[in-house]
Amino acid sequence: MADHLKLRLRDCAPETAARSAGWSALALCYGLLVTLVLAGLGWVYFGFTYRGDHLRASDYHYPEDYRPACAGGLGAVADHERALTAAGLHFSVTTPRNYRADFAHPLLVVWAPSGLSEQLSERFTGLTGAATERGFIVVYSRSVPLGEKALRALAEIPAAAMAKWCIDPARVAYTGHSDGGTVSNALAVLPGLDRRPAVIAPSAMGMQAQDMAAFACPAPTPVMLMHNQGDHHFPDYGVGVANWWARCNGCSTHLDAAGFADCEAFSGCVAPTLLCRAPGGHAHWPGFEHRVIEFIDGVMPR
Repeated sequence: MADHLKLRLRDCAPETAARSAGWSALALCYGLLVTLVLAGLGWVYFGFTYRGDHLRASDYHYPEDYRPACAGGLGAVADHERALTAAGLHFSVTTPRNYRADFAHPLLVVWAPSGLSEQLSERFTGLTGAATERGFIVVYSRSVPLGEKALRALAEIPAAAMAKWCIDPARVAYTGHSDGGTVSNALAVLPGLDRRPAVIAPSAMGMQAQDMAAFACPAPTPVMLMHNQGDHHFPDYGVGVANWWARCNGCSTHLDAAGFADCEAFSGCVAPTLLCRAPGGHAHWPGFEHRVIEFIDGVMPR
């Protein structure tokens, strides 16, 4: 009994109580830190991602008089179907909900921002619903560290999609944000590729005027170049690249108001060339503000 009382008294000694209080305070601090991190992640997720109909395929109103393509039909309805290139690069494919295997669809490739999977890239840009409603097959790529070798490997993704679904190779558009914007722009000018996009709409890309000086002009290409006013990560990169495209597309240096919010259009162009500068910083995807799908669909070859 006496020994038991001694143990109980020892537990109540000042140094033991202090130790216990210290561990309690440390646990509380860790708990608060975890709570703050989770709250921050939740704020980022809900503040910077799309949900609901933005991520669901829509029906497309197919024209009654279309000329059948892809003899015998190619592919079937795809709902976020996962796929790989021969080099092992990941991408997902979503078709219109009422996909027809004998119709030559336009293709929209959405290149991912740095570090994002194809699923997170879709949630960040939210283009699936709007694009499939206009007949596009939509591909989302997975991010890879960029370099010339990686860019050339990424350029094989459209061909991998064309091998399985009925796609018109002359009606391919590229868009994406940050690294995705860089890929969209780079694959339109990089020499030695088997195919180039018909339309590009890069956002917040990391290429600037001096980078473009190394490339020859491709065939005239409709461009909606999106670069936010508050992008301090790549400040004013968009202006110089837009001027490069304006020169390649035969434009004058004069800018007019365009029919898209916060956009200006170069005049006298062989192919429409827009510079769009929405409010916001580098992390903000402005595609819906500028109505990027409407632009792409409107200038796509028919």
